[in-house]
Amino acid sequence: MKKFYFKQLFTVLLLLCSAIASAHDLVVDGIYYEITDAVNKTVAVTYRGSSFDAYSNEYSGAVIIPASVTYNRTTYRVTHIGYGAFCDCSGLTSIEIPNSVTSIGDGAFFGCDGLTSIEIPNSVTSIGDDAFSYCYALKSVVIPNCVTSIGNWAFAYCDGLTSIEIPNSVTSIGEGAFSDCYGLTSIEIPNSVTSVGDWAFNGCYGFSSIEIPNSVTSIGNYAFAYCDGLTSIEIPNSVTSIGEGAFRGCDGLTSIVVKEGNTVYDSRNNCNAVIETATNTLVVGCKNTIIPDGITSIGDGAFAHCDGLTSIEIPNSVTSIGSQAFYNCDGLTSIVIPNSVTSIGNWAFGGCSGLTSVKSYILAENLFAIDSYVFKGVNKSTCTLYVPYGAKATYAATKGWYEFTNIVELNSFDLTISAAKYATLYLDYNAVVPEDVRVYYAEKIEGETLLMERINDVIPANTGVIVTGAAGTYTFEQTREPVAAIEKNLFQGSVEDSYITPEKDTKYYVLSMVDGVVGMYRDELADGTFKNNAFKAYLPLSGESLGIFDTTVNAPDAQLSNRYTFNFGGITAVEVVNAEKASEAIYNLNGQRVENPTKGIYIVNGKKVIY
Repeated sequence: MKKFYFKQLFTVLLLLCSAIASAHDLVVDGIYYEITDAVNKTVAVTYRGSSFDAYSNEYSGAVIIPASVTYNRTTYRVTHIGYGAFCDCSGLTSIEIPNSVTSIGDGAFFGCDGLTSIEIPNSVTSIGDDAFSYCYALKSVVIPNCVTSIGNWAFAYCDGLTSIEIPNSVTSIGEGAFSDCYGLTSIEIPNSVTSVGDWAFNGCYGFSSIEIPNSVTSIGNYAFAYCDGLTSIEIPNSVTSIGEGAFRGCDGLTSIVVKEGNTVYDSRNNCNAVIETATNTLVVGCKNTIIPDGITSIGDGAFAHCDGLTSIEIPNSVTSIGSQAFYNCDGLTSIVIPNSVTSIGNWAFGGCSGLTSVKSYILAENLFAIDSYVFKGVNKSTCTLYVPYGAKATYAATKGWYEFTNIVELNSFDLTISAAKYATLYLDYNAVVPEDVRVYYAEKIEGETLLMERINDVIPANTGVIVTGAAGTYTFEQTREPVAAIEKNLFQGSVEDSYITPEKDTKYYVLSMVDGVVGMYRDELADGTFKNNAFKAYLPLSGESLGIFDTTVNAPDAQLSNRYTFNFGGITAVEVVNAEKASEAIYNLNGQRVENPTKGIYIVNGKKVIY
């Protein structure tokens, strides 16, 4: 089918050419020639008849092209192999090209599937479009040092090609030049090359590695698409343009690195992806990609055809998911769409046939219609769409989303605690405190310390809290059990990304760890605005607020610290412990270690407990 398509295009090209000049002017020893310069007496090898396919297989066996021919007592120098001269000559087994030839025209050896090798002489400076495409049996090619450009689709579909050497004279590799040459296992791109054309190495799945030299400034659309064998790729700092789908369908990719010093792209935080720095758009991903915080857009086709991708976490900073972003990622079983997302392109999750769960945290008031092709190919009767509490009716009435048969309101939230063992949380519903974590709110401030009160059973809705526990993910289930609101809590929060213009003298603090100390640290306010991520809590303070809730600082103009640490030792945070089961070191209130505590209050693991 491909061959037919390209042959049609090639036929149109040749018909246009034949309308200008006749196919051949002379024939010598069975080879047809067209006079290209009557004054300088030069000719080009051409085909028999009025078109390249006027006669079936006019050249066959071993053909030796002479450097010159004599016809009617006039000697002509052979300088070109013309358009389609040997096109579809499947019986051609070998060809000898003289040093007089300087160019090989478009489609010159198109479809010569009997050719096994060819040596191009040093005199040749250009190889035309489709010159050797569909030469299935061609195994090796030596390109001379005089060639400066390799034409579009010049060696496309030469699937028997196992080796080719590109000389330092070549500055550009044309569109589709080696497309579907899947017999190639490696290729060396010389330092002279500045551009790799669209589809140049598309479908070369025999590649296990490829080195892009520092001379390359542009990588075309789909240039290395479907090179399944590639396991790693390094983008040099010279590259300033990467086309759409440049590495699409490279299932084997596990490592993507952009070299430091690149002014357009980066791969920050070892993310195994290519990010367009100025726009914070992820343009190329792989199965090992971790999307960093701060990324605002997942580009068109960024993960398309990434069969090895089984899971991915989209951070709350992402506002748009491009068309075909995860197209045909049939290994994906679930996806979480954060509330920050405001647009999803067509086919973004199209063909993700393995999806059984889509969790959308987009709130009802922020929900937008999507095209039916966004989830085209997903079984919407078996894939459950989970939506925020109270948003089911809105999703069921909104275009694109209403195609899901099973829409279920989320009644839980998964919170991930990092190695620092702390996280903030803010939910708009009452939530049960899971086992193995402790939850606190901030009642008041003493000096530079937040005095924390523990919440043991249920976190009231709209309550900002600190959660502490071992690193891991914990599920906060919704409960309809009534619980009193907490009046004296310094933490605030939001269930969607919030952008706050600071009030006068108000400072905003977020959870951080600096030099090993966890606390609430003053935010730098990028662009003068405070941003709070969805489902996170923060600490807003002003001189006036320090006089609230019986704090020790009552002056309205009190100085605010850059950091407030936590004190979980207040009396209301005291735990009751069975002394026989205690295994930690035990200290009395004077700091002395106690081996056999009696009834009373002690310090265990930095907390007050009652025995």
